[in-house]
Amino acid sequence: MKISFPFTFAGSGSDVWTYNIAEQLKMNGIDTEVTVFPKHFQYYPYLLKSQYDPKDADIVHTNSWTSLGFMNNDRPHVATEHLVVHDPAVSPYKNFAQKVFHSIVFQHEKKAFEKVSGITAVSQYSADRVTEYFNQPAQAIHNGVDTQKFFKKDPDQQLDPRGKGKIKLLFVGNFSRRKGADLLPQIMQKLGPSYVLFTTTGLQEKKVTEASNIFSIGKKNQQELLEYYNYCDIFLFPTRLEGLSLTALEAMSCGMPLVTTDCFSMPELVLDGQGGYLCEKDNVEQFVESVRKIADMKDKGQSLGIFNRERVENSFSLELMTNKYIALYESLL
Repeated sequence: MKISFPFTFAGSGSDVWTYNIAEQLKMNGIDTEVTVFPKHFQYYPYLLKSQYDPKDADIVHTNSWTSLGFMNNDRPHVATEHLVVHDPAVSPYKNFAQKVFHSIVFQHEKKAFEKVSGITAVSQYSADRVTEYFNQPAQAIHNGVDTQKFFKKDPDQQLDPRGKGKIKLLFVGNFSRRKGADLLPQIMQKLGPSYVLFTTTGLQEKKVTEASNIFSIGKKNQQELLEYYNYCDIFLFPTRLEGLSLTALEAMSCGMPLVTTDCFSMPELVLDGQGGYLCEKDNVEQFVESVRKIADMKDKGQSLGIFNRERVENSFSLELMTNKYIALYESLL
């Protein structure tokens, strides 16, 4: 069995997901092929038909946004929905260009979903939205994280001197309104000087510095992220919309407690009061209160982190995710 993964570069977690699943399939003895196309093809995926040749692949597996461009009637095709952006609740966080683009994406997805052999989604939230907006069934296969690469270890206390003697928070992701990046300065200003927030620049290389206790650590590779996941005390993630967050899973796998938003797919990951705290969307005061609640009880933070690690091992490992995809492929053949 050979699986082909063609995709257009997105600069997001969907790219990471593609490489993760392809690597895991290879480890299971399944031949895979990953082909990357320039980002601009996402605006007119139908042009990909002349650019892509599945060759000897048995199954083509694509991101739902560009599935239409990789259609081939000779073999089964699986489309994965990473993020349903057509929910009206998301509209306030889009600019005009995004609204126009997403209306085009909707038409591409609609046509693709009518033709593909199977539709999967990275969360139950996304699967339900596919059914709601496209009237098509979708199987939820949760994103997985490599628990061998992201794990709890003794932190390097000298990793970043700016965190010495402080409660250290971490945000990993692109700096967009969808991720709640605009809330970070407000949260940190209210928390005050005894707290610091380390932020990566994400794949889009943006950063915020509107608060004196926010420090950008730039773009980090996997090993460097592992060190910061273990160095910091709390993962702060005030997102407004997630298909399913890979960075939240990585933090959980490293035994971090999370303070995040009680909406979309986040409650599928974080159990309130057991792995962290879920806050009302845009409620800065609640985020501040939840962070302080963990910081004031060190043992509580540790127990939340232990719970998260066990939850990832039992429900969100790459092995579990991969086995579900293999079962799907075999059913289509």
